[in-house]
Amino acid sequence: MGEIVVKRAANLPMDEQPVEIVERKGKGHPDTICDSIMDRVSIELSKEYLKRYGRIFHHNIDKGLLAAGKAKVSFGGGEIVQPMLLVFGDRATFKVNDDEIPVGEIAVDSAKKWIRENLRFVDPEKHVKYQVEIKEGAAALVDIF
Repeated sequence: MGEIVVKRAANLPMDEQPVEIVERKGKGHPDTICDSIMDRVSIELSKEYLKRYGRIFHHNIDKGLLAAGKAKVSFGGGEIVQPMLLVFGDRATFKVNDDEIPVGEIAVDSAKKWIRENLRFVDPEKHVKYQVEIKEGAAALVDIF
């Protein structure tokens, strides 16, 4: 194994530089879309838990994947040939006592609403397919919440 070399940076620390250049991913970037939709799912799921039970149950909804679709591009528009695929991942509480919480339905409805509000040329019914892979939370974690 090679040696680890630590050197002092030759430039000024960031907080002492007059300008910092950063990358900003726009609203339509897949990372932004996934993060924003997963945030919305978590918020809507929390609201549902609060409405039904007066408290928020264990969930960890922050994993999403947006797989590209295909479009036939033409001047002034185009046609969607294959829809995008939005995959929801992670964990949530699906059942309290004998009461089922529609986690998958909440996830898909939240995504469709976010898409309608933020991506004006994307039809959430036609241009996106949804795959819910959210699973039950681990018993050891669910019990402590």
